[in-house]
Formats: sequence, structure tokens, C-alpha cells
Amino acid sequence: MLLEQYVKQAMQQFRESPLVTGLSVAGTALAVAVILVMVLVFQINLAGFAPESHRDRFLYVFGTEANSRSGGARNRGLMSAEVLKECFYPLKTPEAVCGYATDNCPVSLPEKHLMREYAFRWTDAGYWQIFDHTFVEGAPFTQADFDAGIRTVVLSEETARKLFGNESAVGREVVIDFKSYRVCGVVKEVPNPLMVSYGHVFAPYTCSADLITPSTYGENIPGSFSVCMLARSSADFEAIRQELQGQVERYNKGKRDTDLSFPVGALTQLDVAMGSEGLKKVDWKGYLVDKGLFLLFLLVIPALNLIGVIQSSLQKRIEEIGMRRAFGATRWDIINQVLSENMVMTLIGTAIGIVLSIGMLFVARSFLFNAEVRLTVPMLIRPGLFLAAFVLAFLLNLLSAMIPAWHTMRKPIVDAIYGSESEKK
Repeated sequence: MLLEQYVKQAMQQFRESPLVTGLSVAGTALAVAVILVMVLVFQINLAGFAPESHRDRFLYVFGTEANSRSGGARNRGLMSAEVLKECFYPLKTPEAVCGYATDNCPVSLPEKHLMREYAFRWTDAGYWQIFDHTFVEGAPFTQADFDAGIRTVVLSEETARKLFGNESAVGREVVIDFKSYRVCGVVKEVPNPLMVSYGHVFAPYTCSADLITPSTYGENIPGSFSVCMLARSSADFEAIRQELQGQVERYNKGKRDTDLSFPVGALTQLDVAMGSEGLKKVDWKGYLVDKGLFLLFLLVIPALNLIGVIQSSLQKRIEEIGMRRAFGATRWDIINQVLSENMVMTLIGTAIGIVLSIGMLFVARSFLFNAEVRLTVPMLIRPGLFLAAFVLAFLLNLLSAMIPAWHTMRKPIVDAIYGSESEKK
């Protein structure tokens, strides 16, 4: 009954001042939409969805540093296949480990030379244990394929269609770098080019001489690889880091003049979502300083707009408020009523803002992600979006309604009851 009363009062306010109230709701919707776009971008970079359903258990190592003990050159970049083999593959704590190198290569057919390039993932058999790709036909290459350097590939669904049309791709041959590879499987397309699991062609990196041939530069530490590890539980993160450090120390003992290190260590998906990358780690403090002031600005502007609307509405109801206080209602009873009534209009604006934010994300996704992301329902409709929207509605309501409500409650009861008549005289 109380909620119904608040809704009726909010609707009455809208009927009395439709233009002002409508503009306030629109302002609320726009502010909430802009903030929720930021929430959606963060959510897409953080939340788990296929083929990265277990992001909460991922650890990444992107950046490698090779330091000369004699004080000479320092090399920063990615790691070699040797580092993968010596420091990561022996790890016992993770459930799975994979190394991968990114490239763009033309893929042709035996009977014709095609110039189109595709996003490549040179990787290992551990890749298929970490990422839950959906196979539309065939299967991934195996550990035996990887160990033997057998030239076999997995194609994305779109790539297979471009190469073979509607015919089955499994068992067919493709030509990569003048070498023939057999297609062993086809997977559904990965929607986000920024995801580690993204690619059009997946092949064992043992098939590429450029990737596995030892280099004398930096004692064969620099290379083309990054690493993703799947922990059995997020509680194992620190144990994995410690075990990795032990492997690095063992590895460095075998080097003459160069030490391997990982400047930012193993990064979680949260670190990546906040903007951490190769040799830069962003913590919560840096992230909030970067985004927090902007978010606060977006909340304060509509709040200031709503303060005027609410103050005007309360002035019209000053006698009603005075009578309620005369019959025993406390100041906090009245403030709670004002907050509840205003929350109805704020929630309406927030609901519009949710829809608007998704539309804005669709329109501006190339700009926001610097890539052509294919937005899917699992990416967008998650509990975090609605939780963030409710928190925004609560904060906006508190900021906009508390000040005029508190100001009105400071008036003595008698002045409140006779306030309107006194003003008319």
C-alpha cells in the first residue's frame, strides 16, 4: 500500500509538471546511460563467457624482460619458446598452461593462391584445455600433433565458409607460408578481437621454424609468445606466482650473462579489465582516479537538475508536510517519503538508461574497443549491469532528494502549515 502511494504521488508530480519532470527523467536516463556504457565495457573485459568462460581463474603473462648482468642492454617484449618450455610447462599448480603467438598470415587453397590475411594463433595443445571453443565440426589438434610438429589447423566458422563455402572443411588442405596443412576442426567465431581466444586460424607453433628456432640474441629469452594459465581455483594464484618465480630462478642459473624476469608478474582478468598490459600494471587506485572523477561528474550534473524539481514540488506540498508532522510524523518519516517518491522517477530514468546504454554501445563499439566487437546477449545481459544500474539509481536519488528534503524539514511545523498563506500575503 505504501509503495502504491509513492507511485501515485510520483505520477501526480508528472501530471502537474510534465515538461520539467520529463526533462529530469531524460537527464537521468542520459547520465545513467553514459555511466552504464563504461560499466558494460568493463563487464565485457572482465566477465566470463564462451570461449573464455573461466576468466575468474585465468592468469596472464604478457611482458618479459631480459637484463644483462654486466650492465649492458635490456630487452623488453615477449618470450621465446624456450622460456615457455623451461619456465611454464613444468608448472604443477595450474590446471593447464598454454603459450600463444599472434600473427596475420594469408591462407590459400592448393589449387589457387589467395591473398586474404587471417588472424593467426600459433599455440599448443594446452590452449584447448583453457578455452572452451565450440566445435561445429571436427576436433582440436592433439598433444601428439603438437609434439611431432604435424601441420594441422583449426579454422573459425567464418574462415572455413570463406575458403570452402558450404562444404565440410575437416580433412581438407589449406596452404600457409607455402606449406600444406590439414584442417582438423572448425570452431564458432569468437566475438571480441581483444580476447586471447580470438583467431581465424589456430595451428601448433611447432610447425613454424621462425617461432621455435633458438636465437643467440638475449640468450634466447626474447621471442613472440605470451602465456595464459588456468588455475584450479583463484585461491591458487599466489601459489602459481611463487612456483613460477622458482622456475625463473632455476632458469636464470643456466644463463651466462642474462636474467629473465616478468616486470608486472602474472596478471588476473581483473588486472586486464582495468587496463593492465605487457609491462604496465593498473591497480584500483589508478583506475579509480582515472575513471572516478568522470563518473562523479556524470552523477552530480543530473542530481543538481533534480534538486530544483524536487524543491519546487516540496514547496507546493509544504502544508501537507506540516499537517503530517503535526499529527506525529517525524522528520525522518517525511524524508523517507520524499526519497521513496523520487526513487520512482529515478528508476524510470534508470530503466530508460539501461536500454539507451546498450544502444549507445552498439553504435560506438568500434570506438570504445578500438576493434569491431560482435556484441552478444551473454556479454550484455549479466547481473552486474542491473546491480550497477540500481546502485546508480540509489546514489542519484540520494544526491538529488536528500538536500531539498532536509531543507524543508528544518522549517518549524507552524511555519510549514501556514507557509503558503504567508507567502500569498
